[in-house]
Amino acid sequence: MGFNIPWPYEKPVFVLSNSLKEVPDKLKDKVKIVSGSLSKILEEINREGYVRLYIDGGKTIQSFLKEDLIDELTITTVPLLLGSGIPLFSDLPKPLLFNAISSKILLGKIVQSVFVRDRS
Repeated sequence: MGFNIPWPYEKPVFVLSNSLKEVPDKLKDKVKIVSGSLSKILEEINREGYVRLYIDGGKTIQSFLKEDLIDELTITTVPLLLGSGIPLFSDLPKPLLFNAISSKILLGKIVQSVFVRDRS
């Protein structure tokens, strides 16, 4: 909301938060705040017909990985070292195996790789 542009998303946005309780009026038809356990949140979202979800945010991704709720990872590597930030991966209760299905170079610098969870 702070970029002074129109809302950029066409699909519904679900915001995971245990502290936010209300969406600003101008976003009420675009954003829904959800809270609780991830499995219950996913059940609710799936019941609404949404089954392919884009999960973003370091801590959020870590939470989904800890509960083994990620089926596909798209990891984009930008060769600019910032030196700090929230790591994408953290401790997991067990190793999670993913298979690489594609990788491409964008703009001659950026590498984007796609991995699918191996549940066999």
